Amino acid sequence: MKTIHVLFVDDEAFTLNALERLLRKAPYTRHYAENGAAALELMAATPIQVLVTDMKMPQMDGLSLLRQVKEMYPDTVRIALSAYTMTGQLLPCINTGEIYRYITKPIVPAELRQALDDAIDYYLLRKDRIELVNKLKEKNRQLQAALDYQEQIEKQLRQMAITDALTGLFNRRYMGVSLDHAFEQCLRYKEGLSCLMLDLDHFKQINDTYGHAFRDFVLREFSSRLKKAIRSADLGFRYGGEEFVVLLPHTDLEKAKVIAERILQACRTKPFENDGQSVAVTASIGAACFKAHSPQTAEEMLATADKLLYAAKQGGRNQIC
Repeated sequence: MKTIHVLFVDDEAFTLNALERLLRKAPYTRHYAENGAAALELMAATPIQVLVTDMKMPQMDGLSLLRQVKEMYPDTVRIALSAYTMTGQLLPCINTGEIYRYITKPIVPAELRQALDDAIDYYLLRKDRIELVNKLKEKNRQLQAALDYQEQIEKQLRQMAITDALTGLFNRRYMGVSLDHAFEQCLRYKEGLSCLMLDLDHFKQINDTYGHAFRDFVLREFSSRLKKAIRSADLGFRYGGEEFVVLLPHTDLEKAKVIAERILQACRTKPFENDGQSVAVTASIGAACFKAHSPQTAEEMLATADKLLYAAKQGGRNQIC
């Protein structure tokens, strides 16, 4: 256990000598000061766990010392020595926390020893409680950090579960869920809903001519341009291979055609260039709309977009049907 230091302050040398004799066998280190200034100087150099001070002293009285110690060393347990006539003045000091206890003069040895033992126990219990609270705070901090990390990992896993790893678009599995939900909302609230199915033209030639690495670059670059061409409320999906789907909530066929044309323009205006290789890439698009085509199910709406995509391919590619 850490050594306990007790400081006694009294301007009477007789009292300090008496305390030394009385407590010579005490299991704590004792220090003595003849005035408040000397006490503060000693406390600046040595941690003091318990302070016992007389109240009537010249220059700095005991109450002034106690208040300074409370301000500067709040963990120090403070005890006042006083005459019986001062007990009424000390009770408010106890209530405001300036002193832990007071001992009346003349000093009763048993009362003094008991007060000191209680003060030391109080200090140790409070110290243990503070350490326990700090440990609990640290454990809570670590637990919160672990929970935050777990939440971050779970968020990443959820994102990975619905995202196509190559393109960063949503994947086909999530497309099915999203299309079903959007179709239900469309039926319930009579909202507009359109669906685009896209296919990159002559993509097998790109793969055969430029290789897998450039093929993957084209898919990523097209997906990036697709994201920029659609609106924030729209959802883009990689359907498979070089096929893509865009879900357009609250959108009629005319607005769907505008967005589809914007996607085509994003391909036409700039060739796909990477690592010294460059190729022009176009796409064909089939656009299906709930109001225009009256599908009965989400699957039927997607099938309609697929048929229209095939028609765009058959009609010469690089167009919307």
